[in-house]
Formats: sequence, C-alpha cells, structure tokens
Amino acid sequence: MYSRLFIFSFSAFLGVQCASQAPAEKENPQRDTLCLTPAQRAGVVLRVGLLRRDTVRQQVRLVGRTVILAHAQGRVHSRVEGTIEEILVREGQYVQAGQPLFRIYSAAAVDLQRAYVEAFQRTRAAYRSLIQQESLMVGRLTSAAELSRARTEYRQAQAQLQAVASQLQLVGLHPDTTGRIQLLTLRAPLSGFVTRVSAALGEYVRPDKELAHIVNPSDLHADLYLSERELTWVRPGLPVRLQLPALPEIGELPSVVEYVAQVQDSGGSVLVAHVRVPPIPLRLFEGVPIHGYVEHITGTAFQVPATAIAYHGEKAYIFTAPDDSCFAPLPVRVTLLDTLALIEGEALREGLPYVQRGASFLGAALWQVAEE
Repeated sequence: MYSRLFIFSFSAFLGVQCASQAPAEKENPQRDTLCLTPAQRAGVVLRVGLLRRDTVRQQVRLVGRTVILAHAQGRVHSRVEGTIEEILVREGQYVQAGQPLFRIYSAAAVDLQRAYVEAFQRTRAAYRSLIQQESLMVGRLTSAAELSRARTEYRQAQAQLQAVASQLQLVGLHPDTTGRIQLLTLRAPLSGFVTRVSAALGEYVRPDKELAHIVNPSDLHADLYLSERELTWVRPGLPVRLQLPALPEIGELPSVVEYVAQVQDSGGSVLVAHVRVPPIPLRLFEGVPIHGYVEHITGTAFQVPATAIAYHGEKAYIFTAPDDSCFAPLPVRVTLLDTLALIEGEALREGLPYVQRGASFLGAALWQVAEE
C-alpha cells in the first residue's frame, strides 16, 4: 500500500514539474532552436547573410516653394514725368530684352531734345569759326588771341553738346539732329513674361510709378524651409533630390544646397536652404510647392532588412544561422527606418550569420510548434 502511494505521489510531482516548465519555454523562445529537414529546407526560400555595422543614413524631406531671384525680375519705370501715349504690351506676353513697351510724351524730354539741337548748331558754328581762324592764321590775317578764342569756344560747345546727349541717353532717347521731336520709348529691361501692366492710356506718370512687371522663369530657384535642428547639419554643397508634388511625371531633379540663410517670408523670418531648380520643359513661376530630399548621417548601427525581423508577442528577434539547417532566435531592440531595421542587442557582433529573408516563416514555425 505504501509503495503504491509513493508511486502516485512521484507521478503527480513529475506532472507538476512538466507543466511548470512548459510556460517557461513559451516565455523564452530565444532558447529554442528550429532545425529543418532537407526537404523542408528545399521548400523554404531563406537568405542568409553576415551581420554588418554600417553608417545610418536617414532620408529627410524638406518642404519649400519655388522662388525667382531679383536678377530675373524687372520693373518698368519712366525716368521722367509724362503722359502715356501708347501701350505696346499686354499681361502674359513674352517680351525680349529691349523690346518697346510704352511710349510717353514728356515735356522734360522735349526740352532736352530742343537743347540738343541748339547745342549741335552752336557746335557747328564754333567749328566753322575755328576753321576760318586757322585759315586766316596761315596768311597772318588774324592774331593768335583770336585763334585761341575760337578754339576755346569750340571746346565749350562740344562739352555742352556731349552733356545734353548724355542726359538724353539717360532718359532713353537717342540724340537726333534733324529737329524731329521723339516720344520717350520705354523698353523691356530683360526677356521674360509680363506678369502685370499697371498703367492706362493718357495716364500721367512719375518716375516712382511702376508701369509693368517682367519675370524670367528660366532661372528658377527654390527655398526649402529648415528647423533649428536641421540647421545643425544642412550645409552648402549637400546633394538634394527635388520633386514637384503637383507634377509627378517630371520625376526627381538633382541639385545641391547653394546657401543656408534667414529670409523674410509672408509669415516672418524663416530659415531656408536655397537650391537651384534644374531646367524643366514647363514654365514654372514663383510660389509652386516643392519638396527636397536629403540624407542625414546619424551614426553607425547594425542594419538588417525589415524582412529579417520576426515578432513574438511584443518582442522582436532575428534568427541566427549556426549552420544551414538549424536556426536560433536572438532578441533585439528594433528601430524601423523605411525598408531597413536598426537593431541593438548584447549578443550582436560583426560577421554573425543571420537570416535576411524568411524570418517570419521561421518564427511562425518555431513558436506555433512550441505553443502546440
């Protein structure tokens, strides 16, 4: 009787021990090893590689807008007061540099043209007088004083003529000796599109009045907005891949950061990385949304493909491969970065064989069997 009771007690104790060990194995699956038969190994697509520590490159997206610099914009003004007699341009029109845009009647310009004709006549008269005095001096029919006076008058007349001609050129008129009065012609300061015409026929305008605005979009740039944190590592010369969200068919446009600065925007002072937009087949103007993608080196870490990570509960694992048929889970701490995973762990080392692809299958096979 005592022997049967002892046997029963020993059997119950053994059962309790087995039952208590089963949950422990579930809580620590990293102690298990999954071995595949040759047939199983042939039917599973697994890729094994060596663990390597590499530079961590984080892709950062910078949001911005296109801008047109001051040298690619022109504003048309009259240099003297006057009345608009002709408008030779319309909004949206493409004009060439030097093309006539407005014709203006200006009393000041008319006075300058009359002054030039008078100065021209005085210069001719002084020149004839000088030639006459030089001829008389050959025959000793005049004095040296008279010849000197004629030369002085001629030089003074030439200086006055040149002064009036310079004034005419400054206001945009060419000297004319025929006596015809010309209207003042305002020309395009650069080639580009006329974005605004802010004058009307018969309007009296002054030099401070803007008559038209011209933009040349062929030299397009962009300002990418920065935060204070990005300001610590974004530098001139950093490669940038530009994308226009509204025009995905254009694709990526390569560029580099030209400079980093603080500029005034509609919302106040902002930090920007300035880049040049490469030529594209479309005409884009200022204010078009644009994205810039740059790489930020944050340090070094063990990098594996995201397919190398298997999960059991809330824990992450990679599978080491001691040989070609057996695989053991190893717990790691994971930071996902696009299609890569940055892993940390005490047992990780350079050159450790691990499963790059197929970790999910191994995890499902191992832990499902353990649970069963």
